[in-house]
Amino acid sequence: MDEGLKGYHLTAPIMTAPSRVFVPSVTEENGGAIGLGIFSTEEVAWKVLRRFLRKSHLMALTRSDLVIWEVDRIGEEGMTVLSTMHCRDCPVCKRRTFWMDLDSYSAMCTGQSCEAWIEESTINRGKIDLGWPPTRFLKQTETIEEAIAELNEIGAQLEAAGRTPESAFTSIPEE
Repeated sequence: MDEGLKGYHLTAPIMTAPSRVFVPSVTEENGGAIGLGIFSTEEVAWKVLRRFLRKSHLMALTRSDLVIWEVDRIGEEGMTVLSTMHCRDCPVCKRRTFWMDLDSYSAMCTGQSCEAWIEESTINRGKIDLGWPPTRFLKQTETIEEAIAELNEIGAQLEAAGRTPESAFTSIPEE
């Protein structure tokens, strides 16, 4: 052992060192990745990612990831992708704020836009739930495509009434 390292622990005590960390990140249209931090709990990592995505309409983002890294593991064995979401134009408000996770069939419009959402039903297997909170609209469909079509219909009705993507319609309180 190197004489300069005597008396030092090369690893942190087990009680204080997490066995895994949670790393949220986003990817820009130009391919650049932005790391949002490294967190010891999944809950905090999700909070940071969701708060960042609320401002996604201000940047040219294409996807976001939440990855779990196992501490002291080498290579791909140490990494598990918990979630990958792709950014799309929202079917309701038409802004680029609709984050879709195609693995879990979930999507949500973030930010101060409209809050439209889609997710797999937790009660009725094989069904897709969707909603638009500003009008308490809730519906269930058979497929993700039908769910998006339903939200597109709401967006078309709003456009016909004169609403534009620049005029937010939301029940989210202003910050």
